[in-house]
Amino acid sequence: MADEAGKRKPGENDEDATTVMNEVEDDVTSPGGDREREGGISDFVRRAVSAGVGAASRSKDDIMRAAAGEMRNWLEHLNLNEEVAKALAKMVIEVKTEIRFRPTEDGKLVSETSNDVKVKSGK
Repeated sequence: MADEAGKRKPGENDEDATTVMNEVEDDVTSPGGDREREGGISDFVRRAVSAGVGAASRSKDDIMRAAAGEMRNWLEHLNLNEEVAKALAKMVIEVKTEIRFRPTEDGKLVSETSNDVKVKSGK
């Protein structure tokens, strides 16, 4: 019953939308005396662009949420240890190191090193 207290009853101050729009159009005039609609076309364009930007933003958020979910699912099911072991099993790493000791003029030994690393595909 309390909900019905705020509602209008049929026939009580009924005005259709056309009557209200006509009254608004009569009240709004430009300085030259021409009638303009409230807000005009620029307000319509502004609201349309705003709605388009909002829809694009929501679409971007939805796409990013879906992509993040797919990536999370893939990473959860990825066994990284197994994948690294498979990759290493297919490779040969050849390391060649030479260390030479040379005496200096004062009699101390100094090391000279050279390294060569090659990664080859497995056989």
